Amino acid sequence: MTADALEFEPSAAMLGAALDELDDLGAAGGGAIDVTVRRAAFAAYVARAAERERFPARWRHDYATLRFDDLRWSSGRMRVPALPRHVPGRRDAADGGGDAPALAVENAGGLVHLGSIFLEPERRAGDPRVTLLALADARRTLRPRVDDLAGAIVPLDTDRFTALATAFQNCGAYVEIPADVEVDAPLQLVWASRPGEASAVFSHTLVRVGANARATIVERHVGSAESFVCGIVEVELAAGAQLDYVVVQNADEGARVIVTRGARCGTGARLGWHVADLGGALVRTTHATRLGHERAEAALNALFFARGFGHVDLRADVEHRASATRSRTIVRGVATGRGQARVRGAIEIRAGTHGCDATLRADALVLSRDAYVEATPSLDIGANDVSAQHAATVGALDEEQLFYVQSRGIARGRAERMIALAFFEPAISRFPSEALRDEVRTALDADLDEVPETF
Repeated sequence: MTADALEFEPSAAMLGAALDELDDLGAAGGGAIDVTVRRAAFAAYVARAAERERFPARWRHDYATLRFDDLRWSSGRMRVPALPRHVPGRRDAADGGGDAPALAVENAGGLVHLGSIFLEPERRAGDPRVTLLALADARRTLRPRVDDLAGAIVPLDTDRFTALATAFQNCGAYVEIPADVEVDAPLQLVWASRPGEASAVFSHTLVRVGANARATIVERHVGSAESFVCGIVEVELAAGAQLDYVVVQNADEGARVIVTRGARCGTGARLGWHVADLGGALVRTTHATRLGHERAEAALNALFFARGFGHVDLRADVEHRASATRSRTIVRGVATGRGQARVRGAIEIRAGTHGCDATLRADALVLSRDAYVEATPSLDIGANDVSAQHAATVGALDEEQLFYVQSRGIARGRAERMIALAFFEPAISRFPSEALRDEVRTALDADLDEVPETF
């Protein structure tokens, strides 16, 4: 059962219509936010919608004037048959039969949304030790757990987009890994665009990893419709927990994807964000990690490919609030055609913390005359006895490297692609599995094949 698709606009009337639709759907709907919270979030959006921020001189998007034409808002679920874990006659990459399809990789369970519609399987599959539910279902059955985390890491009024995502939330996921449980295969959260419809998807994902537990989560955005995705991800790691959170975003070249991800880490916890933004017309992602307990560690390995008229706006913030915490941020990006990108990274080491170790490195290649990238790292250090460093570079391909590769009998066009692909390796090599690394390399190789012979 699904709600009637409503023409979306960020207005009070639209919010009222959405609330009526969710009320009619009842337990079949994807709403998991109280009405009072939604109205407060919408008020925050209105208050902040007109805020202006500084953009690069050649930037073509102003977030205060984004248009929402032709978008459709809906919610609900659709019952689908469970797929077999092995498809007869199919030979996966592990069997030597070529690349496995992107959505058929090994997993310990997953959730799939078509636009904002939850595709509910006839029977639950996956690791029985793991709680993996649509957010609306989790809130009905585990409400204290959900309410304790929702909004605690990413407040609804963080910016205009977190407020918008909260006010019009229509889908989401809840993942909980119990203490001491180790999940070897990844859990997958998939958002696929609805064919022929530009959906307005407002997702909220909550992840809780218990003490000394370990898991990998893969968030995917795929499809060929010009959808608008505006989401929030909140991750909580207990003491000694380990989580690799992977994002593979390969949406339509006309899609807009705006997601704010935040995390807080317990004593000795280890978090890895691994992000590949490979599609979309406008991609704005924020990763904010709070290291509030001793010996907590966090890493961000991010890469992007801005092509055509694509825009990428990536922000990475790390707060060191306790002694002996560590963070490492690596960003690698390429812009070609009229693609543009902005990378902002900030490391904050609070007063009274000691023995912290933090690094931030952002590097980008500009492969065409009309492409543009701006990188701005910053440090805010309030303690002694720490190690902190940052660096950023933006440039073209190295002619000496090109000459060396060409001297081995490789044509210039292929040499350019080889060097550009190798440029991403410092980020790709830290993705948590060979299957994911190969998937990202294959996607980048396909993108580079579309670049003109001479950059």
